[in-house]
Amino acid sequence: MYLLERMNHWARTTPSSPAIVFEGETIDFRAFQAKVENTIALLENEFGIRSGDRVAYLGINHPNMLYLVFACSHLGAIFTPYNSRLAEDEYRYLIENSDPAICFYDKHFAAVADRLQNIECKLASVDHLNRQTNHPFSTPLHKDNSAPLLLVYTSGTTGKPKGVLLSNKAVAANIENGNALYDFQPDQNILVTLPLFHVGGLCILLLPALTQGATIHLHSKFDPWATIKTLSSNSITTTILVPAQMAAMMALPDWDKAEMPSIKYVVVGSSLIPMSQIKAWHAKGIPVSQVYGATETGPTAIGLHPDLAMSHEGSAGQAAHLCSIEVRREDKSMCATNENGDIWVKGPNILSAYWRNREETDLVLQDGWYNTGDIGHIDEDGFYWIVDRSKDVIISGGENIYPAEVEAVALQHPSIKAIAVVGKRDPHWGETPVAAVELQENTTLEQADFKAFLKDKIAKFKQPKSIVVFDVLPRNGMGKIEKSDIRKSVNASVENS
Repeated sequence: MYLLERMNHWARTTPSSPAIVFEGETIDFRAFQAKVENTIALLENEFGIRSGDRVAYLGINHPNMLYLVFACSHLGAIFTPYNSRLAEDEYRYLIENSDPAICFYDKHFAAVADRLQNIECKLASVDHLNRQTNHPFSTPLHKDNSAPLLLVYTSGTTGKPKGVLLSNKAVAANIENGNALYDFQPDQNILVTLPLFHVGGLCILLLPALTQGATIHLHSKFDPWATIKTLSSNSITTTILVPAQMAAMMALPDWDKAEMPSIKYVVVGSSLIPMSQIKAWHAKGIPVSQVYGATETGPTAIGLHPDLAMSHEGSAGQAAHLCSIEVRREDKSMCATNENGDIWVKGPNILSAYWRNREETDLVLQDGWYNTGDIGHIDEDGFYWIVDRSKDVIISGGENIYPAEVEAVALQHPSIKAIAVVGKRDPHWGETPVAAVELQENTTLEQADFKAFLKDKIAKFKQPKSIVVFDVLPRNGMGKIEKSDIRKSVNASVENS
Protein backbone atom coordinates (compact mmCIF):
# COMPACT_ATOMS: atom_id res chain seq x y z
CA MET A 1 0.00 0.00 0.00
CA TYR A 2 1.00 3.61 -0.52
CA LEU A 3 1.55 5.82 2.52
CA LEU A 4 -1.86 7.44 2.66
CA GLU A 5 -3.60 4.11 1.97
CA ARG A 6 -1.82 2.67 5.02
CA MET A 7 -3.07 5.52 7.20
CA ASN A 8 -6.58 5.37 5.76
CA HIS A 9 -6.73 1.74 6.86
CA TRP A 10 -6.24 2.76 10.49
CA ALA A 11 -8.62 5.70 10.10
CA ARG A 12 -11.29 3.18 9.08
CA THR A 13 -10.53 0.36 11.50
CA THR A 14 -9.33 2.22 14.63
CA PRO A 15 -10.40 5.84 14.04
CA SER A 16 -10.25 6.94 17.68
CA SER A 17 -6.86 5.36 18.43
CA PRO A 18 -4.09 7.91 19.00
CA ALA A 19 -1.72 8.39 16.08
CA ILE A 20 0.33 11.37 17.33
CA VAL A 21 0.82 12.84 20.80
CA PHE A 22 2.45 16.27 20.57
CA GLU A 23 2.78 18.96 23.24
CA GLY A 24 -0.26 17.79 25.16
CA GLU A 25 -2.45 17.25 22.09
CA THR A 26 -3.56 13.80 20.96
CA ILE A 27 -4.35 13.37 17.27
CA ASP A 28 -6.25 10.18 16.52
CA PHE A 29 -6.09 8.37 13.18
CA ARG A 30 -9.36 9.86 11.95
CA ALA A 31 -8.07 13.38 12.70
CA PHE A 32 -4.70 12.53 11.17
CA GLN A 33 -6.40 11.45 7.94
CA ALA A 34 -8.45 14.66 7.88
CA LYS A 35 -5.33 16.78 8.46
CA VAL A 36 -3.51 15.06 5.58
CA GLU A 37 -6.45 15.43 3.21
CA ASN A 38 -6.77 19.12 4.11
CA THR A 39 -3.03 19.54 3.46
CA ILE A 40 -3.38 17.85 0.05
CA ALA A 41 -6.20 20.25 -0.83
CA LEU A 42 -4.24 23.31 0.31
CA LEU A 43 -1.14 22.27 -1.64
CA GLU A 44 -3.17 21.54 -4.76
CA ASN A 45 -5.59 24.47 -4.76
CA GLU A 46 -3.74 27.27 -2.99
CA PHE A 47 -0.14 26.60 -3.92
CA GLY A 48 -0.56 24.78 -7.22
CA ILE A 49 1.62 21.83 -6.23
CA ARG A 50 1.91 19.16 -8.89
CA SER A 51 3.85 15.96 -9.42
CA GLY A 52 7.61 16.50 -9.16
CA ASP A 53 7.39 19.84 -7.32
CA ARG A 54 9.54 20.24 -4.23
CA VAL A 55 7.74 21.23 -1.04
CA ALA A 56 10.32 22.50 1.44
CA TYR A 57 10.04 22.86 5.21
CA LEU A 58 12.16 24.95 7.56
CA GLY A 59 11.32 24.43 11.20
CA ILE A 60 11.55 22.20 14.24
CA ASN A 61 9.61 18.97 14.79
CA HIS A 62 5.85 19.30 14.35
CA PRO A 63 3.02 17.06 13.07
CA ASN A 64 2.79 19.42 10.07
CA MET A 65 5.93 17.73 8.75
CA LEU A 66 4.14 14.38 8.74
CA TYR A 67 1.04 15.78 7.05
CA LEU A 68 3.32 17.16 4.34
CA VAL A 69 5.09 13.83 3.82
CA PHE A 70 1.79 12.00 3.32
CA ALA A 71 0.33 14.81 1.18
CA CYS A 72 3.40 14.87 -1.05
CA SER A 73 3.22 11.11 -1.48
CA HIS A 74 -0.39 11.43 -2.70
CA LEU A 75 0.40 14.28 -5.11
CA GLY A 76 3.69 12.87 -6.40
CA ALA A 77 5.52 15.87 -4.96
CA ILE A 78 8.86 15.75 -3.15
CA PHE A 79 9.08 16.67 0.54
CA THR A 80 12.30 18.60 1.22
CA PRO A 81 13.03 19.27 4.90
CA TYR A 82 15.92 21.59 5.70
CA ASN A 83 18.23 21.10 8.67
CA SER A 84 17.07 23.55 11.34
CA ARG A 85 20.62 24.10 12.65
CA LEU A 86 22.18 25.80 9.63
CA ALA A 87 23.39 29.33 8.91
CA GLU A 88 21.50 31.74 6.69
CA ASP A 89 23.89 31.41 3.75
CA GLU A 90 23.43 27.65 3.86
CA TYR A 91 19.66 28.00 3.62
CA ARG A 92 20.11 30.27 0.66
CA TYR A 93 22.15 27.57 -1.09
CA LEU A 94 19.69 24.78 -0.22
CA ILE A 95 16.74 26.75 -1.53
CA GLU A 96 18.54 27.69 -4.73
CA ASN A 97 19.69 24.10 -5.24
CA SER A 98 16.41 22.32 -4.49
CA ASP A 99 14.30 25.01 -6.23
CA PRO A 100 11.10 24.35 -4.27
CA ALA A 101 7.69 25.46 -5.47
CA ILE A 102 6.98 26.49 -1.88
CA CYS A 103 9.01 26.66 1.33
CA PHE A 104 7.02 26.60 4.56
CA TYR A 105 8.67 28.00 7.69
CA ASP A 106 7.60 27.97 11.32
CA LYS A 107 7.67 30.82 13.83
CA HIS A 108 11.25 30.06 14.86
CA PHE A 109 12.45 30.94 11.35
CA ALA A 110 10.26 33.93 10.55
CA ALA A 111 13.22 36.33 10.75
CA VAL A 112 15.35 34.10 8.53
CA ALA A 113 12.52 33.81 6.01
CA ASP A 114 12.12 37.58 5.98
CA ARG A 115 15.79 38.02 5.06
CA LEU A 116 15.45 35.37 2.33
CA GLN A 117 12.57 37.10 0.58
CA ASN A 118 14.85 38.31 -2.23
CA ILE A 119 15.48 34.78 -3.54
CA GLU A 120 13.33 33.25 -6.26
CA CYS A 121 11.21 31.05 -4.05
CA LYS A 122 7.77 31.41 -2.56
CA LEU A 123 8.02 31.39 1.23
CA ALA A 124 4.94 30.91 3.40
CA SER A 125 4.31 30.60 7.11
CA VAL A 126 3.35 27.11 8.19
CA ASP A 127 0.23 28.76 9.62
CA HIS A 128 -1.21 28.45 6.11
CA LEU A 129 -1.39 24.70 6.66
CA ASN A 130 -3.52 25.13 9.76
CA ARG A 131 -6.43 26.70 7.87
CA GLN A 132 -9.38 24.55 6.93
CA THR A 133 -10.14 24.61 3.21
CA ASN A 134 -13.60 24.19 1.74
CA HIS A 135 -12.24 23.02 -1.61
CA PRO A 136 -11.48 19.28 -1.70
CA PHE A 137 -8.58 18.00 -3.75
CA SER A 138 -9.17 16.42 -7.13
CA THR A 139 -5.76 14.92 -7.92
CA PRO A 140 -5.92 11.09 -7.79
CA LEU A 141 -3.36 9.07 -5.85
CA HIS A 142 0.00 9.25 -7.63
CA LYS A 143 0.83 5.58 -8.21
CA ASP A 144 4.45 5.56 -9.27
CA ASN A 145 6.70 3.81 -6.78
CA SER A 146 9.82 4.98 -8.60
CA ALA A 147 8.89 8.65 -8.22
CA PRO A 148 10.93 10.51 -5.59
CA LEU A 149 9.21 11.29 -2.29
CA LEU A 150 12.03 12.70 -0.13
CA LEU A 151 14.86 15.08 -0.97
CA VAL A 152 17.10 15.09 2.11
CA TYR A 153 20.36 16.98 2.21
CA THR A 154 23.54 15.50 3.59
CA SER A 155 26.75 17.43 4.06
CA GLY A 156 28.96 17.41 1.01
CA THR A 157 32.26 15.59 0.67
CA THR A 158 33.28 18.08 -2.02
CA GLY A 159 32.30 21.32 -0.32
CA LYS A 160 28.53 21.61 -0.80
CA PRO A 161 25.61 19.61 0.63
CA LYS A 162 24.18 16.92 -1.62
CA GLY A 163 20.48 16.23 -1.98
CA VAL A 164 19.62 12.55 -1.57
CA LEU A 165 16.57 11.44 -3.56
CA LEU A 166 14.57 8.64 -1.93
CA SER A 167 11.69 7.24 -3.94
CA ASN A 168 8.29 6.09 -2.68
CA LYS A 169 9.63 2.58 -3.16
CA ALA A 170 12.70 3.34 -1.01
CA VAL A 171 10.57 4.78 1.79
CA ALA A 172 8.20 1.79 1.63
CA ALA A 173 11.16 -0.60 1.70
CA ASN A 174 12.56 1.15 4.75
CA ILE A 175 9.18 0.76 6.44
CA GLU A 176 9.34 -2.99 5.74
CA ASN A 177 12.91 -3.16 7.04
CA GLY A 178 11.86 -1.44 10.25
CA ASN A 179 8.82 -3.63 10.79
CA ALA A 180 10.76 -6.82 10.12
CA LEU A 181 13.29 -5.76 12.76
CA TYR A 182 10.93 -4.41 15.43
CA ASP A 183 7.49 -5.94 14.69
CA PHE A 184 5.47 -2.81 15.51
CA GLN A 185 1.93 -3.31 16.80
CA PRO A 186 -1.01 -0.92 17.33
CA ASP A 187 -0.70 -1.03 21.14
CA GLN A 188 2.89 0.28 21.12
CA ASN A 189 4.02 3.82 22.01
CA ILE A 190 7.16 5.20 20.39
CA LEU A 191 8.99 8.33 21.54
CA VAL A 192 10.73 10.36 18.82
CA THR A 193 13.02 13.24 19.82
CA LEU A 194 15.38 13.14 16.83
CA PRO A 195 14.84 15.90 14.23
CA LEU A 196 12.55 14.87 11.39
CA PHE A 197 14.74 16.60 8.81
CA HIS A 198 16.97 13.53 9.21
CA VAL A 199 15.85 10.17 7.85
CA GLY A 200 16.97 8.76 11.20
CA GLY A 201 14.19 10.64 12.95
CA LEU A 202 11.59 10.20 10.22
CA CYS A 203 12.17 6.71 8.88
CA ILE A 204 13.83 4.33 11.37
CA LEU A 205 10.97 4.12 13.87
CA LEU A 206 8.38 6.80 13.13
CA LEU A 207 7.02 5.82 9.71
CA PRO A 208 7.31 2.05 10.26
CA ALA A 209 5.48 2.27 13.59
CA LEU A 210 2.87 4.84 12.55
CA THR A 211 1.88 2.91 9.45
CA GLN A 212 1.37 -0.17 11.65
CA GLY A 213 -1.13 1.67 13.82
CA ALA A 214 1.21 2.46 16.73
CA THR A 215 1.25 5.79 18.57
CA ILE A 216 4.05 8.31 18.06
CA HIS A 217 4.96 10.62 20.94
CA LEU A 218 6.75 13.46 19.16
CA HIS A 219 8.90 16.06 20.91
CA SER A 220 9.59 19.36 19.16
CA LYS A 221 13.25 19.06 20.15
CA PHE A 222 15.45 16.95 22.37
CA ASP A 223 15.66 17.79 26.05
CA PRO A 224 17.47 15.20 28.19
CA TRP A 225 15.35 15.71 31.31
CA ALA A 226 12.06 15.70 29.36
CA THR A 227 13.19 12.53 27.55
CA ILE A 228 13.93 10.70 30.80
CA LYS A 229 10.59 11.86 32.22
CA THR A 230 8.68 10.62 29.16
CA LEU A 231 10.52 7.29 29.11
CA SER A 232 9.70 6.83 32.79
CA SER A 233 5.97 7.01 32.11
CA ASN A 234 3.93 3.83 31.97
CA SER A 235 3.28 3.85 28.24
CA ILE A 236 6.43 4.35 26.12
CA THR A 237 7.70 1.06 24.72
CA THR A 238 10.75 2.23 22.75
CA THR A 239 12.63 5.25 21.44
CA ILE A 240 15.52 6.09 19.15
CA LEU A 241 18.59 8.02 20.32
CA VAL A 242 22.04 9.01 19.15
CA PRO A 243 25.09 8.65 21.42
CA ALA A 244 25.23 12.39 22.21
CA GLN A 245 21.66 12.23 23.49
CA MET A 246 22.52 9.21 25.60
CA ALA A 247 25.51 11.06 27.06
CA ALA A 248 23.35 14.08 27.93
CA MET A 249 20.76 11.88 29.65
CA MET A 250 23.36 9.88 31.57
CA ALA A 251 24.97 13.09 32.82
CA LEU A 252 21.79 14.10 34.68
CA PRO A 253 21.32 13.19 38.35
CA ASP A 254 17.91 11.77 37.34
CA TRP A 255 19.58 9.03 35.30
CA ASP A 256 20.69 6.68 38.08
CA LYS A 257 17.28 6.59 39.75
CA ALA A 258 15.25 6.62 36.54
CA GLU A 259 12.95 3.64 36.13
CA MET A 260 11.49 2.91 32.71
CA PRO A 261 8.99 0.15 33.34
CA SER A 262 7.43 -0.11 29.89
CA ILE A 263 10.59 0.28 27.76
CA LYS A 264 11.28 -2.96 25.89
CA TYR A 265 14.45 -1.72 24.13
CA VAL A 266 16.07 1.45 22.78
CA VAL A 267 17.36 1.94 19.24
CA VAL A 268 20.67 3.76 18.73
CA GLY A 269 22.46 4.84 15.59
CA SER A 270 24.24 7.60 13.62
CA SER A 271 27.79 7.04 14.88
CA LEU A 272 30.05 4.59 16.68
CA ILE A 273 28.46 3.88 20.06
CA PRO A 274 30.63 3.80 23.20
CA MET A 275 30.43 0.44 24.94
CA SER A 276 30.00 2.26 28.25
CA GLN A 277 26.67 3.65 27.04
CA ILE A 278 25.45 0.26 25.87
CA LYS A 279 26.35 -1.34 29.20
CA ALA A 280 24.65 1.46 31.17
CA TRP A 281 21.32 0.68 29.50
CA HIS A 282 21.88 -3.05 29.74
CA ALA A 283 22.46 -2.60 33.47
CA LYS A 284 18.89 -1.27 33.64
CA GLY A 285 17.71 -4.38 31.79
CA ILE A 286 16.98 -2.44 28.59
CA PRO A 287 18.48 -3.90 25.38
CA VAL A 288 20.29 -1.47 23.06
CA SER A 289 19.39 -2.26 19.45
CA GLN A 290 21.95 -0.73 17.14
CA VAL A 291 20.94 0.30 13.64
CA TYR A 292 23.37 1.16 10.88
CA GLY A 293 22.91 3.00 7.63
CA ALA A 294 23.13 6.38 5.94
CA THR A 295 20.83 8.97 4.45
CA GLU A 296 21.54 7.23 1.15
CA THR A 297 20.20 3.91 2.47
CA GLY A 298 16.96 5.34 3.77
CA PRO A 299 18.60 4.72 6.38
CA THR A 300 18.13 1.19 7.75
CA ALA A 301 20.65 -1.21 6.19
CA ILE A 302 21.85 -3.28 9.16
CA GLY A 303 20.09 -3.78 12.48
CA LEU A 304 20.53 -5.68 15.72
CA HIS A 305 17.31 -7.38 16.80
CA PRO A 306 16.43 -6.43 20.39
CA ASP A 307 16.36 -10.10 21.44
CA LEU A 308 20.01 -10.42 20.41
CA ALA A 309 21.27 -7.08 21.72
CA MET A 310 22.62 -8.25 25.06
CA SER A 311 24.36 -11.29 23.61
CA HIS A 312 25.99 -9.27 20.82
CA GLU A 313 26.99 -6.04 22.56
CA GLY A 314 28.64 -3.62 20.14
CA SER A 315 27.52 -5.33 16.94
CA ALA A 316 25.53 -3.39 14.34
CA GLY A 317 23.53 -6.56 13.75
CA GLN A 318 22.53 -8.37 10.59
CA ALA A 319 21.45 -7.28 7.13
CA ALA A 320 18.05 -5.59 7.10
CA HIS A 321 15.13 -7.61 5.71
CA LEU A 322 15.32 -6.26 2.14
CA CYS A 323 19.06 -5.53 2.05
CA SER A 324 22.13 -7.32 0.84
CA ILE A 325 25.45 -6.38 2.45
CA GLU A 326 28.95 -7.03 1.16
CA VAL A 327 32.31 -6.25 2.72
CA ARG A 328 34.84 -5.60 -0.03
CA ARG A 329 38.52 -4.91 -0.42
CA GLU A 330 39.76 -1.92 -2.42
CA ASP A 331 39.90 -4.08 -5.56
CA LYS A 332 36.17 -4.89 -5.01
CA SER A 333 36.89 -8.54 -4.12
CA MET A 334 35.00 -9.99 -1.15
CA CYS A 335 36.62 -9.87 2.27
CA ALA A 336 36.99 -13.00 4.34
CA THR A 337 35.22 -13.50 7.67
CA ASN A 338 36.53 -11.00 10.28
CA GLU A 339 38.49 -9.12 7.60
CA ASN A 340 37.82 -5.39 7.57
CA GLY A 341 36.76 -3.75 4.33
CA ASP A 342 34.36 -1.27 2.73
CA ILE A 343 30.68 -1.83 3.43
CA TRP A 344 28.44 -1.95 0.35
CA VAL A 345 24.62 -2.02 0.47
CA LYS A 346 22.08 -3.14 -2.10
CA GLY A 347 18.30 -3.06 -1.82
CA PRO A 348 15.12 -1.19 -2.77
CA ASN A 349 15.72 1.22 0.12
CA ILE A 350 18.79 2.95 -1.32
CA LEU A 351 18.84 6.34 -3.01
CA SER A 352 17.76 6.86 -6.61
CA ALA A 353 20.38 9.55 -7.17
CA TYR A 354 21.92 12.69 -5.79
CA TRP A 355 19.78 15.65 -6.81
CA ARG A 356 21.10 17.16 -10.04
CA ASN A 357 24.51 15.60 -9.43
CA ARG A 358 25.19 12.71 -11.79
CA GLU A 359 28.94 12.72 -11.15
CA GLU A 360 28.60 12.11 -7.41
CA THR A 361 25.84 9.56 -8.03
CA ASP A 362 28.08 7.52 -10.32
CA LEU A 363 30.82 7.52 -7.68
CA VAL A 364 28.70 5.82 -5.01
CA LEU A 365 26.25 3.72 -7.05
CA GLN A 366 27.78 0.84 -8.97
CA ASP A 367 25.69 -1.99 -10.45
CA GLY A 368 22.91 -1.23 -7.99
CA TRP A 369 25.24 -1.25 -4.98
CA TYR A 370 25.85 1.77 -2.72
CA ASN A 371 29.36 2.25 -1.35
CA THR A 372 28.99 3.58 2.20
CA GLY A 373 32.71 4.30 2.55
CA ASP A 374 32.53 2.91 6.08
CA ILE A 375 34.79 0.14 7.32
CA GLY A 376 33.63 -3.06 9.01
CA HIS A 377 33.56 -6.83 8.93
CA ILE A 378 31.23 -9.78 9.30
CA ASP A 379 31.87 -12.40 11.97
CA GLU A 380 31.38 -16.18 11.93
CA ASP A 381 27.76 -15.85 13.04
CA GLY A 382 26.76 -13.38 10.32
CA PHE A 383 26.82 -10.26 12.49
CA TYR A 384 28.35 -7.04 11.20
CA TRP A 385 30.74 -4.86 13.17
CA ILE A 386 31.46 -1.25 12.21
CA VAL A 387 35.03 -0.36 13.10
CA ASP A 388 35.48 3.01 11.41
CA ARG A 389 33.55 5.55 9.42
CA SER A 390 34.46 7.21 6.17
CA LYS A 391 37.94 8.47 6.93
CA ASP A 392 37.16 12.19 6.91
CA VAL A 393 33.58 12.54 8.13
CA ILE A 394 33.10 13.91 11.66
CA ILE A 395 29.94 13.01 13.56
CA SER A 396 29.26 15.49 16.33
CA GLY A 397 26.13 15.03 18.39
CA GLY A 398 24.55 12.91 15.66
CA GLU A 399 25.19 15.49 12.92
CA ASN A 400 27.48 14.70 10.00
CA ILE A 401 30.23 17.25 9.38
CA TYR A 402 32.18 16.87 6.16
CA PRO A 403 35.51 18.72 6.46
CA ALA A 404 35.57 19.68 2.77
CA GLU A 405 32.45 21.78 3.26
CA VAL A 406 33.98 23.65 6.22
CA GLU A 407 37.36 23.99 4.53
CA ALA A 408 35.87 25.52 1.39
CA VAL A 409 34.35 28.33 3.47
CA ALA A 410 37.34 28.76 5.79
CA LEU A 411 39.77 29.17 2.90
CA GLN A 412 38.05 32.44 2.07
CA HIS A 413 39.67 33.93 5.20
CA PRO A 414 42.61 36.10 4.07
CA SER A 415 44.98 34.74 6.71
CA ILE A 416 44.53 31.06 5.86
CA LYS A 417 46.90 29.57 3.30
CA ALA A 418 45.88 25.93 3.84
CA ILE A 419 43.55 24.12 6.20
CA ALA A 420 42.55 20.63 7.29
CA VAL A 421 39.52 20.07 9.53
CA VAL A 422 39.66 16.89 11.60
CA GLY A 423 37.67 15.37 14.45
CA LYS A 424 38.83 15.46 18.06
CA ARG A 425 37.35 12.93 20.47
CA ASP A 426 34.88 14.44 22.91
CA PRO A 427 33.12 12.66 25.80
CA HIS A 428 29.81 14.47 25.23
CA TRP A 429 29.56 15.09 21.48
CA GLY A 430 31.54 12.06 20.29
CA GLU A 431 33.75 14.35 18.23
CA THR A 432 34.22 18.06 17.71
CA PRO A 433 35.83 19.68 14.65
CA VAL A 434 39.29 21.19 14.94
CA ALA A 435 40.98 23.36 12.30
CA ALA A 436 44.64 22.73 11.54
CA VAL A 437 45.83 25.75 9.61
CA GLU A 438 48.85 26.98 7.72
CA LEU A 439 48.85 30.78 7.64
CA GLN A 440 49.85 33.31 5.04
CA GLU A 441 53.16 35.03 5.75
CA ASN A 442 53.11 37.77 8.39
CA THR A 443 49.54 36.99 9.50
CA THR A 444 47.89 35.68 12.64
CA LEU A 445 44.55 34.07 13.33
CA GLU A 446 42.66 34.28 16.61
CA GLN A 447 39.82 31.92 17.50
CA ALA A 448 37.39 34.81 18.08
CA ASP A 449 38.21 36.31 14.67
CA PHE A 450 37.81 32.94 12.96
CA LYS A 451 34.52 32.30 14.72
CA ALA A 452 33.16 35.71 13.70
CA PHE A 453 34.22 35.09 10.09
CA LEU A 454 32.32 31.78 9.96
CA LYS A 455 29.25 32.94 11.89
CA ASP A 456 26.80 33.54 9.04
CA LYS A 457 28.46 31.22 6.53
CA ILE A 458 28.12 27.77 8.09
CA ALA A 459 26.12 26.26 10.93
CA LYS A 460 27.47 26.65 14.44
CA PHE A 461 27.83 22.88 14.98
CA LYS A 462 30.13 22.68 11.92
CA GLN A 463 32.45 25.46 13.08
CA PRO A 464 35.83 24.31 14.41
CA LYS A 465 35.94 24.55 18.19
CA SER A 466 39.66 25.26 18.22
CA ILE A 467 42.56 26.15 15.92
CA VAL A 468 45.96 24.48 15.72
CA VAL A 469 48.54 26.48 13.78
CA PHE A 470 51.21 24.57 11.85
CA ASP A 471 54.26 26.18 10.30
CA VAL A 472 53.72 23.72 7.45
CA LEU A 473 50.90 21.18 7.31
CA PRO A 474 52.12 17.59 6.81
CA ARG A 475 51.82 16.43 3.20
CA ASN A 476 52.53 13.26 1.27
CA GLY A 477 54.72 12.86 -1.79
CA MET A 478 51.91 14.09 -4.02
CA GLY A 479 51.49 17.25 -1.96
CA LYS A 480 48.20 16.12 -0.38
CA ILE A 481 47.63 17.09 3.25
CA GLU A 482 47.97 14.06 5.52
CA LYS A 483 44.87 14.32 7.65
CA SER A 484 45.61 11.05 9.42
CA ASP A 485 48.80 12.55 10.88
CA ILE A 486 46.94 15.69 11.96
CA ARG A 487 44.15 13.64 13.51
CA LYS A 488 46.65 11.58 15.52
CA SER A 489 48.41 14.75 16.68
CA VAL A 490 45.19 16.46 17.76
CA ASN A 491 43.91 13.45 19.66
CA ALA A 492 47.30 12.74 21.24
CA SER A 493 47.16 16.23 22.75
CA VAL A 494 43.79 15.34 24.27
CA GLU A 495 45.13 12.15 25.80
CA ASN A 496 48.17 13.93 27.23
CA SER A 497 46.24 16.91 28.62
